[in-house]
Amino acid sequence: MRIKELADLTGTTVRTIRYYHQVDLLPVPAVRYGHRDYDLVHVARLVRIRWLTQAGVPLSRIAGMLRPTTDRPADPAEAARDAVLVDLRATLVALDDQAEQLQAQRDRVSRLVESVERDGNLSPMPPAMARFYADLERRAGDEQVRREIRRERDSLELAFYRGDMPPEADVFYQGFDEEQLTESLELFGRAAARPDTGPDPTDEEIAQMASAQVARLRRHLGADLPRIAGSIDMDVARRAADLFTRLSPDHDRRRTRAIAEAIVAMVEEARPQ
Repeated sequence: MRIKELADLTGTTVRTIRYYHQVDLLPVPAVRYGHRDYDLVHVARLVRIRWLTQAGVPLSRIAGMLRPTTDRPADPAEAARDAVLVDLRATLVALDDQAEQLQAQRDRVSRLVESVERDGNLSPMPPAMARFYADLERRAGDEQVRREIRRERDSLELAFYRGDMPPEADVFYQGFDEEQLTESLELFGRAAARPDTGPDPTDEEIAQMASAQVARLRRHLGADLPRIAGSIDMDVARRAADLFTRLSPDHDRRRTRAIAEAIVAMVEEARPQ
């Protein structure tokens, strides 16, 4: 048969078959009557190649997996089986990683669907968190404070887009009363009032700011803190803290890092033993 027939029969393309020839995956057939004449041997080998590539096995591994046992060292049957098993198991690990990534992507898109259905906002940020920042921004009477609020909100939204924020963090923003909202607004006011230039805050001042944030969260969560902490993926929480620090302005990075690390430490300490 001709190359076009082989491609149609095996569900591939002429270009792919020629590429397999170039990389020595598929032998080049003999020329008969002025053209390459493919036979059932080529069909069987090409079907195996296609089946393995669709299973996620890289072409570089397929070459070794399909090598005849006569090309292998002593005890060829056992050596061939072991080599194939190594490649297949490595492929399974890679496929598991891909499946986890796809599931995470699906979860994020599902949350976006819920967000658009709920309030028309194309954002992965949970509703309680979005309401918290929107409420504070409405209450802020100074544009500089509003910019500080938006900066933190945008950083957190990016973390949700990237999958670097635990969804359980939403509970940190639920049920704020008037006094707690006022306290939160005051903290944003202090952050906005810090000049971009001038003397940096001392380590003691930064530690006090971090302690104030942690104390506010502890009061807000109360007896629910251990339960909430136990539900949080700490690897994701650490990625969120790292991203939040990286996105902060240079002059504010020490304070941001201290607060982020203090909150992560609070969650770790509160987790049930």
